[in-house]
Amino acid sequence: MNKSNILWILATCIVVIGVIIYIANGISNEISDSPSYNNYPATSYNNNRSNSYNSPSTYNSNNNYSNNNSYSEPIVVEEPVYIESKYKGNQLSNGSSPFDACFGKGIYSGNATLTIKNGSSSDAIVCLYSISRGRTIRNEYIRKNSNFTMDNIAQGYYKIRVFYGNDWNPTLENSCGTKGNFESNVSFSEFDGTEYFEDSYDGYTVATVTLYTVAGGNASTSRISQSDFFSK
Repeated sequence: MNKSNILWILATCIVVIGVIIYIANGISNEISDSPSYNNYPATSYNNNRSNSYNSPSTYNSNNNYSNNNSYSEPIVVEEPVYIESKYKGNQLSNGSSPFDACFGKGIYSGNATLTIKNGSSSDAIVCLYSISRGRTIRNEYIRKNSNFTMDNIAQGYYKIRVFYGNDWNPTLENSCGTKGNFESNVSFSEFDGTEYFEDSYDGYTVATVTLYTVAGGNASTSRISQSDFFSK
């Protein structure tokens, strides 16, 4: 091998070695320029963060989530829906006896009469409680602003009890356990004292009572409980 060939081979080797070193340096630089996952700062969360929602929200430099203003969901209050009873204004006929199932069928004997003048703002059910029999022997419905006469009342001592109310509901249970009751303006009263009805050869009583205050009237009343009214 001559001298010129040796020089050519050496030059070629030097070029090849230089290319290899260049490529190796490029790969090393790419690796050093890529992000280091081992040194990357981890995002930290504040464990003391409130569970409530806040607005507006901000992030601080340490990536801790912070809330400035307290926020709560608004409470929506719906307006109540009023449904009028289908028995609004409902009335029974004068002289109806809605509590026969409670007190028993009415007793009609004798000649005495009792006229009831209902000038109040409520309908009424007037009961005659017989002292001698120990039970209610009549219950009669009288509409407001109307009159009704109970007839065929036997001689004896009676208590007069009144159940006031409006909007008669035939499906509503009463304190006696039967069906039929007023839905509104309910109250109970009893005439003070005992009323005597005569029915004899000498004659019979024709009495009149009013269910409203009358100037100069002599029949006072007192409130009673519902249980007293329905007591037999």
